[in-house]
Amino acid sequence: MTQPGLQEVLHRRKQRCIATILGIKEREVDEFISAGTQAKLRKVILDEVNDFYDIAVDLLNSVDNGNVTINQLWLDKLDELYNHVVVNTVSSNGTKH
Repeated sequence: MTQPGLQEVLHRRKQRCIATILGIKEREVDEFISAGTQAKLRKVILDEVNDFYDIAVDLLNSVDNGNVTINQLWLDKLDELYNHVVVNTVSSNGTKH
């Protein structure tokens, strides 16, 4: 079991993160893409952020239980998520958003 409140803090932060990303998508991107592509992008965003949240909760539970089981697979997944979210947001002029 995690320390009281930590999982709730992570959950609230995840919800804010999703709301921020989807809000920007809707305001800045949706007008330029088809409805089908909008739905696909929304699904990718939700899947990736929720997957990251699940990993964070699993790691938090592992640490609290004294059973830290971080392996290369999960480290690779974190790197992949970072690349999707941060590295791929470089605009055409080379600045990050």
